[in-house]
Amino acid sequence: MINKTTFNQFLVILLIGSILAYLSIRGITNIGIICLGICGIFLLFKNDAKISTKINQKYLILIFIGFSSIFLSTLAAQIFKNPLQASSFDGPLRILLGFFIFTLFLQVQNNLLRALTLTIPTSLIILFISLTFFDHHFIANWGGRYASYFVDPNTLGGQTSILSILCLYLFLIDKYRNQLVRLILLTGFIVGFSMMFHAQSRGGWLAFTMLLLLTLFFVFKQTKVDIRSISKVDLSFFALLTIYFAYFIYDNYTDSLSRLAQITNEIVLWKDGGENLENTSVGARLGIWEVSFLLIQESLLFGFGERNLTNEIKIISIEIPTYLAGPMAILLGTGPHSDMLAKLLANGVIGLLAYFCTVGIPFYFFTQSQVSKNIDVMIASRLGILYLAGVFICGLFNETLSLKYLCSFYALIVAALLAIALHPNNSTNHELK
Repeated sequence: MINKTTFNQFLVILLIGSILAYLSIRGITNIGIICLGICGIFLLFKNDAKISTKINQKYLILIFIGFSSIFLSTLAAQIFKNPLQASSFDGPLRILLGFFIFTLFLQVQNNLLRALTLTIPTSLIILFISLTFFDHHFIANWGGRYASYFVDPNTLGGQTSILSILCLYLFLIDKYRNQLVRLILLTGFIVGFSMMFHAQSRGGWLAFTMLLLLTLFFVFKQTKVDIRSISKVDLSFFALLTIYFAYFIYDNYTDSLSRLAQITNEIVLWKDGGENLENTSVGARLGIWEVSFLLIQESLLFGFGERNLTNEIKIISIEIPTYLAGPMAILLGTGPHSDMLAKLLANGVIGLLAYFCTVGIPFYFFTQSQVSKNIDVMIASRLGILYLAGVFICGLFNETLSLKYLCSFYALIVAALLAIALHPNNSTNHELK
């Protein structure tokens, strides 16, 4: 018989392994979420009565809706309109498993926040080493933009922007008063920022900027900065950051301006109905969005299904302008490059509402819990707010809740942070408003 302590440690090891290789080894995060999900289902049905003592039933129902809404919207769309397609449930099912992982960690929580504090920056360091020393040929295939053998530059830029910000927040609040931990967090932030920049995802750049402002707001709200209390170690860390960013700006200033200057020209090309929009990044994306809005009008309530759009286009009545032929081809090949449009096209309005429930419900719990006097609850809640805000911002320009490994990671992180924020041992019975 395996004792409880050993089982708890096994679960934390599974979580750590799933995060460490998230963007480095294909399939690891998917395996982790399936294993944790199975454990969660088993314990939930075994200890069903105990769950009600750990969390308000209304909250539990709301959280279930948050994790299951995309799965249920996909099911509803296929029942009422779209052809049955099992593969379209793959991503939503992984998010649904997040609910069972949440109930699992709610019962057996064991230093989850410490595990996340060390694992997130380490995963970025591992990814940086992999891309810098082993994956040069994959970077070359994307014209110098950072990408791995299964993660494209836009996804890599978005995810590293979010994770690097989480490292920065944990570094600045300095919960553990351990300089080695802070060094790991600072290194994770620096390499994450570097990968985010070199992936050249402008959506990732925007997400990083917005999340940085939110992070600074949290930090200054939480701590009162006294210049006289700053230690020599803090000054050393600050000096390291200053030197790094001074060199970084010097080395990349021209490239940054050039990349940003392209935006205006490409928007003008799209606005004027120019040809060959598919050859420009912003122009192609705007063209894809325009096509998406035209198509959505044909099936607003239930969409077209995830894999049925090509067949549906042949019979729709709406005419697509010729200058949008290129963006249309990209849309059919790689999707609409937007989470909200992806859900609208796949499952219609109910899919969009499901997306808002998926992101919005845990966001609500985090915003309510982040005022807690319990330091673990506050930190986990603010990490959750930063993560979900990053997912939403990146999702405006790329599909962050469509690919399987992204859905798996989302479920893992949100489930773990919610379990910390709502765990009865971390709470003084605080009520959500």
